[in-house]
Amino acid sequence: MTSHPHSGGGPHSGRPPRSAAPRSGEPGRRPTIPADAAAESLAWDLWNYRALFPGAGAAELLAVKREQDAILAREREALARLWSGDQDLLSPGHTFLAARPALAGGITVSLHTGPYQLLAEPWLAAGHDPLILLNQRALPRFRGAVEPLSKRLGHPGTLGWAAVGAPGFMRAVVTAVREGRPVLAYLDGNSGDDGAAGTRERGLRYVLPGREILVRTGLARLACRLGCPLHRVALRWDEGRVAWDDAPSLVVGPGDDPDAVTRALFDWVFAVIGLRPAQWQYWAMLRESSVCFTAARLEQPPLPPALRGDSRQAFAACCTHAPNTARLVLEHRIEVWGGEVLADLTTDRFYPAAGLSDGDLEILRGGQPTLHELREHHGDAWLRFHGLRLCLLGAARLGV
Repeated sequence: MTSHPHSGGGPHSGRPPRSAAPRSGEPGRRPTIPADAAAESLAWDLWNYRALFPGAGAAELLAVKREQDAILAREREALARLWSGDQDLLSPGHTFLAARPALAGGITVSLHTGPYQLLAEPWLAAGHDPLILLNQRALPRFRGAVEPLSKRLGHPGTLGWAAVGAPGFMRAVVTAVREGRPVLAYLDGNSGDDGAAGTRERGLRYVLPGREILVRTGLARLACRLGCPLHRVALRWDEGRVAWDDAPSLVVGPGDDPDAVTRALFDWVFAVIGLRPAQWQYWAMLRESSVCFTAARLEQPPLPPALRGDSRQAFAACCTHAPNTARLVLEHRIEVWGGEVLADLTTDRFYPAAGLSDGDLEILRGGQPTLHELREHHGDAWLRFHGLRLCLLGAARLGV
């Protein structure tokens, strides 16, 4: 693999981010979040943020969130001006592309920073017919945001779409590359036809400063097979204007290692994010691809089978014969994040929540309730399932 310069030089929502598309210029406000849900969300977000910044505390995270709010406000104003006919926002992209003729072909990779949905606009304005490669889940929303703006601006170029996993998508990408049409892809989407779960089970291991994740190699494999360049381009907001940044193109071929190419691409992605974390709009990608959430890790029992059997018998006996004296003692700091993940913060292990809510744990955090008190508070089914499960996971124990 060689480098070929073609030129000079929420955060943390559990859902895919609201698009920085033309419609984000419309008025809107954030919903009110209950205090307990906000605290849970902050813990979840901070854990996610520490994948890139392991030593960060809540203050650093909240500073990024405030910066994101300020960027969003400026973005809405800028995009509202664009929809009203002021096209000054687009001129930096036109100048950027005009100075880099190599970007007329090959595969251009980008990420969800700044007004990322404006990525195709310079190509369309220059009369190119770019093909946008993305996953099927993102296609309807992305297409609904990009095509109306292109139509309003009267672009001479035509957009094409290729949804990963859709019939004929690979043929469309190969045809576009061989015909010299530009292909645009968002590398941090990091999912294929089998979604984030497929990435977690079959992705390439990639080490971040605070965590190990899994990443897709398909784009690199395709580029190596076709022998086409990989251009790297990122957008960001700069005080209400759009700034375009790039890195030297990667020229690859059949003799290159797709894993090494993939790592080089993600090195660039996370370097861009590390410089301006508030500009990134797809922080959920980190937890969706974390190694600790692979099926094998989530289901791995901390206790040997023999001890699990003994624990079940002991717990059942206490529920039946000593509910007024046996107590459930919480030994680890545990939280439920996003209604889906049971996080053991003492051991840094993660499990499916299996219906447990964070509010369910308050009675355990506030003291050492007897099994009878837990049964009165949560019901017998909760006690025999979740109470036992906490013991089997090593997060709680029976005491007197």
